[in-house]
Amino acid sequence: MFALRVAVLLLACVSLASAGTRQLAVDVQPPATLATELADYRLAEHITPVNYNITLRPYLLETDGNKRYTFDGEVWIEVIANQTTNDIYLHTKNLTYSVREYWQKPTTGVANPTVIQFSATNTTNYDTDIVKLTASTALTANTAYILHFVYTGLMEDDMHGFYRSSYVDDNNVTKWLGSTQFQTHHARRAFPSFDEPQFKATFDVTLKRHRTCNSASNTRLISSNPTTEEGYFADVYKTTPKMSTYLLAFIISEFVARKDDDFGVYARPEYYAQTQYPYNVGIQILEEMGKYLDKDYYSMGNDKMDMAAIPDFSAGAMENWGLLTYRERSLLVDESATTLASRQSIAAVVAHEQAHMWFGDLVTCKWWSYTWLNEGFARYFQYFGTAMVEDKWELEKQFVVDQVQSVMAMDSTNSTNPLSDENTYTPAHLSRMFNSISYNKGATFIRMIKHTMGETQFQKALQEYLKKYEYQASLPKYLLGAWQAQWPNSSYNASSEDIFKSFTEQVGYPVINVNVSDKQVTFSQKRFLLKENDGSNASLTYTVPISYTTNVENNFNNATPKFILKANENKTETLNATVQWLVANIQQTGYYRINYSVDNWHAIHQALITANWGGIHENNRAQIVDDLFNLARAGYVTYNLTLDVIEYLETETNYIPWTSAFNGFNYLTIRLGNDTADFNYYIQTLTSKAYNQLGFNEASNDTALNIYLRTKILSWACRYGSSDCISKAQGYFQSLTTVPKNIRATVYCVGLREGGETEFQALYNKFKNETVATEETLLQNSFGCVKTQALIEKVFDLIISDEIRRQDKSSVLATLYTENNENVSPVFALVTQKYEALAEAMGGYSAVATVISNIAARFTTQQQLTDLENFNKANGAKFGTSQATLTAAEATVKENLDWATAKLGVFRSYLSNYRSGSAMVNAFSALSLLMVALVTMLRN
Repeated sequence: MFALRVAVLLLACVSLASAGTRQLAVDVQPPATLATELADYRLAEHITPVNYNITLRPYLLETDGNKRYTFDGEVWIEVIANQTTNDIYLHTKNLTYSVREYWQKPTTGVANPTVIQFSATNTTNYDTDIVKLTASTALTANTAYILHFVYTGLMEDDMHGFYRSSYVDDNNVTKWLGSTQFQTHHARRAFPSFDEPQFKATFDVTLKRHRTCNSASNTRLISSNPTTEEGYFADVYKTTPKMSTYLLAFIISEFVARKDDDFGVYARPEYYAQTQYPYNVGIQILEEMGKYLDKDYYSMGNDKMDMAAIPDFSAGAMENWGLLTYRERSLLVDESATTLASRQSIAAVVAHEQAHMWFGDLVTCKWWSYTWLNEGFARYFQYFGTAMVEDKWELEKQFVVDQVQSVMAMDSTNSTNPLSDENTYTPAHLSRMFNSISYNKGATFIRMIKHTMGETQFQKALQEYLKKYEYQASLPKYLLGAWQAQWPNSSYNASSEDIFKSFTEQVGYPVINVNVSDKQVTFSQKRFLLKENDGSNASLTYTVPISYTTNVENNFNNATPKFILKANENKTETLNATVQWLVANIQQTGYYRINYSVDNWHAIHQALITANWGGIHENNRAQIVDDLFNLARAGYVTYNLTLDVIEYLETETNYIPWTSAFNGFNYLTIRLGNDTADFNYYIQTLTSKAYNQLGFNEASNDTALNIYLRTKILSWACRYGSSDCISKAQGYFQSLTTVPKNIRATVYCVGLREGGETEFQALYNKFKNETVATEETLLQNSFGCVKTQALIEKVFDLIISDEIRRQDKSSVLATLYTENNENVSPVFALVTQKYEALAEAMGGYSAVATVISNIAARFTTQQQLTDLENFNKANGAKFGTSQATLTAAEATVKENLDWATAKLGVFRSYLSNYRSGSAMVNAFSALSLLMVALVTMLRN
């Protein structure tokens, strides 16, 4: 709510974002007044819509004169009154009406109904966008009526509602198009509507367009006829299935399509060649999803599927039923330029949106309180649906670091919310629900349930859920019931409701404390919190499926839980033999952290430095690294213990554990600020084996994860001073047209970080002439690698200009202060000096407040805090309701400074000792490895 985190960012220097995210990047202000009650944001339920018949005529051409960037609309809404009433409540925003009337729907064969005008005493609440229409003659219960409106609306450039977008073609001509983004509450900007997901109806759409354009909508085009307006045609579309308003879509453009009779991909004409891969993979994924869910897509009431690449698009992509819309970089693939990570991201986003055809479109969350019923499943199938077609990417492993581990940080603070959040009313609330809780945690929870009840039963339950609730609005209890109906008694069915409510109605997750003593293992729990006394409820407990294995079993393939740890109860298990080590949460299928007794941590360390890492699965190696970093950060274990265990990384050559490691190091390197000399030595030594094994050159037998690891290792080695890495990257930079695509992020970044004006100009020129969306994104996100004040200012000026699209400004700006710690203060100074221009460029003060907060989270000195406080005092009032974001940023900086005072010294000492005694340490590690290998040989 994605903001989209595409896999291009996964490849950008030190980027830690997950691939394929579709989260909305919405800049929503809270309500303007405090007079509106929260309940007033919801529509009354005494009127039910049945059908909308909509005709729209946009004005996009220069010849349209004063009407340009507006549209004419007319809609007939068939409704049923559930009770006799004079009051009709509808959503409307930025629409100007010339006709507002209604009549009782005539019975078949009866013509000329009596048309009644709505009373002139209509009132609109501009906080809620709800208009109250008063009928002079009451609507009778259980009777059908037609509401008729004629109006005009605005085609703005803010990527919401029915909006305008543009691109420059090969002839340097600007082409304008109209497209839509209605989720969550923007259909009301295109037509008056019951704009909540529970109010499902069918839609008949007619689009009027100039003869030079074409149109597209959710369903199949059934006729196109000349209108009375010269040069214009009316395109009439087939009736949609019964669906929510936010899923309606239309495009009027000069796009071309690669398509067969059922499936198509639309893009600007110059990009036609880049539609081949999404066309191929889209057809395959849609078919495989239909098989898995036992419900073919084309049997659900819409007999076509199109996907369209839109130049300006706020979300990563959008699941409009039958007309999926995407950012260009999230859909289009160029074989010579698109990196493997971007290709994976594109397939994953396609799978995400197509999964929504079942979870979101066919069966829809009743209200945004339960967004996870839509987004959790879409994120789950983003990985497991893509894997049905692209089976060599090891997506089930990537899920652990992209989804499970990435959401745990947010969910261990006071800023989290439950999956099912009843406190959801205002636009700001709705925007919040499109966060990593609904997406990542939702998908993680679904995966945990699958492993608890079993894949076969899980699949059957989803099939029955979709059959039972098709074309309806769903609640979490409906999903629970579907799971329980298929849940085998052998898999803890008695605990199913407690597990479900623990993780959907409560915030957070537990740390499971595992105490191994001889043949006895005791499991207890406590809510995991990164910070004490931050206002979070530390007393929460959970009903948790627990899996584990030991060195005796050494079975990391069976993730079925061994037992359920109930809330407020400890559990002691008796093992069949004395074990050397125990590892819990097999392949991190459960949503919890593990903290072992110190002896078991050391035993795990000893196992990790043996051959093949003691047989411990790479997902669990990643879990061990991630848990230790976060346990140490929160004070559950010492940093000395953490750093001792993760020294095993000197032998690690797999992407999944290294991703967890880099995520953990990222927090520490931010806290180090500009003082990274000892860390430079440390990270180069730790990555040495992986660096030497992977190098810069791809091998024919490289797996996808090898290619991704190469990118991360090179990025970190070059960033933290490896002369070999920097030299080789600079060599590649000398010939920008021949840089291998999968290492471009590192090469571009190093070229700018180590270079100057000449290197920047070379990359900028390439950006200006780029015709591949994924490469364009990679280039603009590399601009932030510059380090001189002059170039920092130049990039900042680019961001506030029209050269960077609004949808991309925040990500490009972020690279400017994340790629080099030294840039934090200079960028903060620029943002605070030019905050008004930045607000204009990014669409509001809320976006700027978020930028300032994100920069401040990287502050490491008291002076930086003082600068923030001074800015807030002088200018905070101008930020309106977003002033709270600025105030919260001050508290975050203080917490970070306190944390550094308490804990960073241990890390600094460790780095210093590592550097001065590394030869001894490494020799000792090698000796330990030899001794353990010898003992193992003797035992065998």
